[in-house]
Amino acid sequence: MVLAVRSRNGASVDDTRRVALVTRVSTDRQAMNEEGSLKTQLQRLRAHTDYKNGCGETWTEAGVYVLKGISGKDSMRSDEYAELFAAIRAGRVNTILCTALERLCRSVKDFLWFFEFINEHGVEFVCLKQQYDTTTPQGKLFVTIMIALAEFEREQTAERTRDATQARAERGLWNGGQLLGYDLDSDHKGHLIPNDAEMALVNFAFDRYLEAGSIKGALDALNRSGYRTKGYASRRGNLHVGSEFNFTSLQYLLKNRAYIGEKVVNKKGQAGKEQQLVPAVWPAIVDEAKFEEVQRLLAVNSRTRHNGTRPVRHTYVLSAQLLHCGRCEGLMEGRSGTGRLGVSYFYYVCRNKDCGLRVSADELEDAVLDRLGLLAADQSLLEKLTVETNARLQRQGPGLLRQLKGLQKSLAGLKAEADKAMLDSSALDGQEGRTFLTEKLNELAKRRGDLERGLVEVEEAVARMTSDTVDRATVAAGLVQFREVYECLKPFEQKELIHIVLHRAEVGDRQIILEINGNVPAVLAGTPDKSASRFGTPNWLPGQDSNLQHGG
Repeated sequence: MVLAVRSRNGASVDDTRRVALVTRVSTDRQAMNEEGSLKTQLQRLRAHTDYKNGCGETWTEAGVYVLKGISGKDSMRSDEYAELFAAIRAGRVNTILCTALERLCRSVKDFLWFFEFINEHGVEFVCLKQQYDTTTPQGKLFVTIMIALAEFEREQTAERTRDATQARAERGLWNGGQLLGYDLDSDHKGHLIPNDAEMALVNFAFDRYLEAGSIKGALDALNRSGYRTKGYASRRGNLHVGSEFNFTSLQYLLKNRAYIGEKVVNKKGQAGKEQQLVPAVWPAIVDEAKFEEVQRLLAVNSRTRHNGTRPVRHTYVLSAQLLHCGRCEGLMEGRSGTGRLGVSYFYYVCRNKDCGLRVSADELEDAVLDRLGLLAADQSLLEKLTVETNARLQRQGPGLLRQLKGLQKSLAGLKAEADKAMLDSSALDGQEGRTFLTEKLNELAKRRGDLERGLVEVEEAVARMTSDTVDRATVAAGLVQFREVYECLKPFEQKELIHIVLHRAEVGDRQIILEINGNVPAVLAGTPDKSASRFGTPNWLPGQDSNLQHGG
């Protein structure tokens, strides 16, 4: 069957048909099949033009417009149709030929606009599958119904695809796309395999953000070390080369829960369905505590528009989920306030609004620092603290070694790329070729310098890790002078030192409980001085009878 549409005057302007052949498939997989639908459609269209020429008519091929992997709802806005419309306006095309209406588009609104457009330019539309006379109202109605059915079919397919994607996500499967730090598992669809070199890159990004306290600072560290976004080859065979990180790409990386082995379901907020987190089928490559600390810092920076690792007035060294409330066991966080005379006050407050416990930050931190100095006299605690410290240092080793290996591999690849560019230079002629080669080598030289700097930094970190192993005597000497060492450190280093020693701290109305790493509790008890506290909480200046205690 053939659908033929003539211009409004009912006659062809020219006896010669200048025919545009239109073919379309919706998916990349169909487009990549050399013997698939696209070739079949084109074969049928050319067979029809040959048949018409054999019947005494003159049909010439004015162009072939192939839409690869483009949905019918978007076809009218494709580059291929833009070229077709330009050819129609220029008079190079007076007939459009396709195999079926749904190959043209799957949108009623778009088709009606297209129908008016070709009528205005005296262009005929021929469809091999359907046959209707659109010069009458009844014929136009039938064509509109057919397009409406095609649109309905597309929407049904889209709904089934959404449901299938949702179901896969709820099972923790990956629904496509490339992710830095992982490779797609070709044997198990929806699974990801950790990429050792990229895994080191991802952890480097998280660590640098926690150190710098800002995305810009982490960006500078990443790009300066020669790291780039993920490079890969698409299903169409197009090579996507990794580029320097920017704000958006780094922020996406830092917020992506896939790195801790979680899958976000209904991330875009589909109507009628709640967003949820489910365990992913791939392994985590970032420590969950590190990831959550990054999320907290991102939230703080976003709310305050200030670098959370650069406190303006006070460093809350017991924050980051270390300090707990002795009344309700909730978490406590650092806050500040300003009095009527302009004096600033810093304190820790329980996050539970129904509790409201507040403690002076300076007094609490001083008490903790004093009592940590007394640990040097307890041999049992010293032994466990030494083991925990060395274990923590050793846990950093695999990550640093992966970083080192990844940077060495990237540097070797970069050198190979430079060598290839030099070998290919013989095929370049003229000034343009030499200019291209110079620009390429300059770019590679810059990246090589970045990678070499990053390599030196990681090698120094590995050396420090090896040399930093401590013994009990070293730990004891350090704790004796704990306050002196602490006060010489930068704010973020003070906080890190506290977190190395303490596993958990709890403050109540009359006591502070410290859990040293190794899960050995040490209790500070003190008599509160209610008159001295601005917030009605203990002064936390323990007397002579406050001794460090511990249990097994």
